[in-house]
Amino acid sequence: MILTRIFKETLIILILICSNYLGFSQDNESECRVLLSEISDSYKGGCKNGLAHGKGAAKGIDSYEGKFKKGLPHGMGTYTWSNGDYYDGTWKYGKRHGNGLMYRSDSKEKIFGQWKEDEFIKEIELKPYEILQRIGISGCSFTEKYKAVQGSIEIVFSRDGKENKKVDDLIIDASSGFVKSSDRFTGIDNVSFPFEGKVQFTAVNRFNTGTINCEIKFKISKEGSWKVVIRY
Repeated sequence: MILTRIFKETLIILILICSNYLGFSQDNESECRVLLSEISDSYKGGCKNGLAHGKGAAKGIDSYEGKFKKGLPHGMGTYTWSNGDYYDGTWKYGKRHGNGLMYRSDSKEKIFGQWKEDEFIKEIELKPYEILQRIGISGCSFTEKYKAVQGSIEIVFSRDGKENKKVDDLIIDASSGFVKSSDRFTGIDNVSFPFEGKVQFTAVNRFNTGTINCEIKFKISKEGSWKVVIRY
């Protein structure tokens, strides 16, 4: 009887602990708020001082995925309206601000332009690709692969004119799609454009006396299939 009573009391204590823990977790999640009412129904992502902060995704009448600051879209992100329109570009405290791509679902029209405080300023030429940053990289070339599966980006590395598909300590960050690395293919599949990627790896220096850290960040705006050759 004593053992049975002890077992029951222990079980009750465990249930209370679990209930408190679950309640605490739910309260923490509910405390992370999005201040834009159209996307404030649910949120998953970074949080700071009870507000969405960092990378995250929010849903409501509309939806948004990207960077937040103090509870509002801020930085790079994609906002999709309930009618299918979307804007992919930079934000500043909940407003379109900077360069971005606006898509109108009714006309299937895409406009790449500049916004300021949510107001359209002007249309600008959309570059098919651009290098945003490079460290330890001597050059990089972008080639469209017309016969390949659309929405793929192959990453190839080159030194002294010799191409290879693998390097040491390789890290690939992709804004969309699935990263693959094998003897036959290194890159990203199922990409949606515009796309931003960052490739990091290490390589032996020219004097074979040590290693260097290599990094390149790039953006591809034109839809299709691409081969990116990184020279180091």
